[in-house]
Amino acid sequence: MSMDFGRIWGYLTTGAGEQDALFSVDLQRLHLVGLQVMGWTEITVAGFALLAQTLADAAMPSPARGPALYFGRTSQAALVVLAGALTLAVARTRAGRAAPAFLLCLSAWFSSALLIGSFLLLTPHAPDEYIAAHITTVLLVAIIAAPLHPRQTLMLGSSIWLVYVAAFLAGAYWKLIDWAAWDISHLVFLVPLTLLSTALSAVLYEQRKANYRAHQESIRLTEYLAAAPVRALLSENAISVGRLAAALTHELNTPLGALKSSIDTMIVLAAKQATAPPEAQPRLVALQTELRNSVNQCMDRLKNVISRLQRFIDLHHTERKPSDVNEILGDVAILLKPGLSDQVRLEFNLLAVPRVTCRPQQITAVFSSLLSNAINAVNGGGRVLVSTDKLDSVVRIRVEDNGHGMDDGQLETIFDPGFKETAGRVSTGNWSLFSSRQIIFEHGGEIQISSIPGKGTTVDVLLPI
Repeated sequence: MSMDFGRIWGYLTTGAGEQDALFSVDLQRLHLVGLQVMGWTEITVAGFALLAQTLADAAMPSPARGPALYFGRTSQAALVVLAGALTLAVARTRAGRAAPAFLLCLSAWFSSALLIGSFLLLTPHAPDEYIAAHITTVLLVAIIAAPLHPRQTLMLGSSIWLVYVAAFLAGAYWKLIDWAAWDISHLVFLVPLTLLSTALSAVLYEQRKANYRAHQESIRLTEYLAAAPVRALLSENAISVGRLAAALTHELNTPLGALKSSIDTMIVLAAKQATAPPEAQPRLVALQTELRNSVNQCMDRLKNVISRLQRFIDLHHTERKPSDVNEILGDVAILLKPGLSDQVRLEFNLLAVPRVTCRPQQITAVFSSLLSNAINAVNGGGRVLVSTDKLDSVVRIRVEDNGHGMDDGQLETIFDPGFKETAGRVSTGNWSLFSSRQIIFEHGGEIQISSIPGKGTTVDVLLPI
């Protein structure tokens, strides 16, 4: 019992959901809608009640139902309609947008108090069923359309009940109540109504928080899955980066050696130039000019090597820019050639093609993956041909190998990521192709694969110009 009471108390006192700024904004938007719904509800219920009472009087005429009663009922309906119109007007103001939940509760309380007071003063001899119906309606609208926090619902229902009790006692004290018309059971009815409304509000509020958390989790998962292709290529490129380091060793050592030699020679020449006779100065100046040109060439070569390295390791780079696919393929060739056996021929037939707007880092990873697959498919001996050409509004990059090929069943699932068991170990399967296709799709292109068992496979990458 103590656990249940603690849970109930927690529903009424805690507001953990509001600690999240986005959840608070979402609730405030719903409260503003609820405030507008409350205004229209008050207007509609008042008009419907007046119409229903008028039709009932016409169907069952009675001496007690005269002009005075009709005037009183019309005045009551007008007051409640006025309260509803005021609520709609407030909903359009800055105050309505700033504190819609408070104003919604205030509107429900005010229209109920207005109805109770007008009944006591204008129609004391009429039955008070309309009061209970109005209070029930505004409570349900408040917790469903808003939704209110449970403690707000409890305070709203309790405050309306206190106003009803105060009006009932005042009417009894000043003998304004017709005991044949007013029913004390309505006061008793409002107590379980308030408790049930509070419980329902707690359920709806918790559902709203749960739905919000589920929505946030789905957004997080969507973002996680959207980045999965890049993560998969990053994982596979870890091995490629090792090969890249070996391939770039020569690329870095050659310009670094030339750079060191040029600088050393320039230092020696500078020392000689200080003591050389005038007739030797032109020759020394010419040598220094050649050495400066050599230094600049070495720096440019180092810059190109660093740029090439960045294409492989910075897959998260999001900048799109016009790029030469032939140049990208050349960088990939530098990466792959050191790991090729003597029996594998990597050939290129690169035609002049327009530049394509892409993320070069990701396209580099795609080409590296496709060429690695083709090299693996020839089983250590064979030919891989890479070609480029222009077809209408796309650039086609074709990778052909004369390896073992694939049958129709393998082609149907070639892009499906999954897991497979090899030598008792679980490894990923097809993730590189899945990731590559996702990246090409994001660039507005497509990948087409055709294969003949025993003869080889052809992969076409189409990128829009």
